[in-house]
Amino acid sequence: MALLLGYGGGALNTWLTLPRGTLSLSEIMGLGEGVLNRGIAAVLFSSALLYFFGEIFEKPIFGQSFRLQIDRTTRSLVFLGALAMLGGYATHSLAIEGAASSEGHVSILGMFLTWLYTPITALAVASFVTARLRREKLLAGFSSLVLILMFAVLGRRATLYTTIEILFVLALVGYRWRGKGIRNLLLIISMGAVVALCSLTFMLLRIAPLGHRIYGKMSVSQRFEAANRLMKKGNALELAAAATRTNAQTRTFILSFMANVFDASITKTPALGRDAFGFLQLTIPSVIYPDKNKFFSEEGLVDQQFGFSYGDEANSVLTAGAADFGIVGVILYPLLIVLIARAVHDFLLQFLKPLPCMLVSLAFISLFLPTEATLATYFSFFRNTIIFIVLIQIYVSLPRLRLHPEYSDRVG
Repeated sequence: MALLLGYGGGALNTWLTLPRGTLSLSEIMGLGEGVLNRGIAAVLFSSALLYFFGEIFEKPIFGQSFRLQIDRTTRSLVFLGALAMLGGYATHSLAIEGAASSEGHVSILGMFLTWLYTPITALAVASFVTARLRREKLLAGFSSLVLILMFAVLGRRATLYTTIEILFVLALVGYRWRGKGIRNLLLIISMGAVVALCSLTFMLLRIAPLGHRIYGKMSVSQRFEAANRLMKKGNALELAAAATRTNAQTRTFILSFMANVFDASITKTPALGRDAFGFLQLTIPSVIYPDKNKFFSEEGLVDQQFGFSYGDEANSVLTAGAADFGIVGVILYPLLIVLIARAVHDFLLQFLKPLPCMLVSLAFISLFLPTEATLATYFSFFRNTIIFIVLIQIYVSLPRLRLHPEYSDRVG
């Protein structure tokens, strides 16, 4: 579904919104005749196979009668998670759009918080709507507010995918939309307003520091300072809105890169696994593999292999498959990634307590929601999940101080 919506829905959005007169999408994007047709056909074929094998062989993660129970451990983890996110920005471990990096090295704390963000935000909102005690409501509300306001820094894609996971988790806790018309309306309006405001803020944080000599290394606080200076000029919101509209017209057209790479793989020899290897070596820690190519990119590889001149483009499992093995890679790479993911997921769930199990499942769901994800994203996610979930398992296994029954009743 992510591949279909990302490639097909993105192309449809550009087709509907981009002013192009009488020109076709192929003409305005400078693509040859039939390139987009063959590209979208490959996407449809790959998606159809994923649906086919998934419906026949894939067993559900959650049963129809499954209900997620929010307990004290979950609420405390949500609160600590929100505090940790604030600490991540205070220590510059988190930057705009995720974990901070420098010269090919990524912050370990930033990676952990980025991995944790979407699942913990969904659990925070679920904790808020299910809380009954006033203290629980306040703590869950504070945590939800902190985490949702991070939309402004993490970007529109993180906003979209996290919102989807929030709705999914609300269904798992048994939240009923019927019979709560006013409450649901207020919830939807509030979320819509927050998403719109955070989207404009994110774009403002991107455009405000443009031209600054340390643009690529600016911390979140420095970006906010630059945005504040732009706000004082009086036209910041108009600039952010205009940039958002322009960006939305063409940024969703990620089919162009995939179609061009796929078309080139038909007439020229593909990379024969060098793309996958390049991304795999990126995930090996520098301590173990100090001579790895820290600046490997799929764009650089296809430029060399097929004679392109790309910069930053929308990488995905399909572009990697097309670059390495053409149509064979487009078919096999998504299936192999899903098989590896399910094996890692089921292996971990054998040893984990319920809350870490839920976090693992939600993290894997959030992994597959984006269309744009390099093979390095998947490889590093599998590695990080095995490491990070151990920390969560240790936390939930720690002994908890419990009050004597006659006092706990008074506190409740």
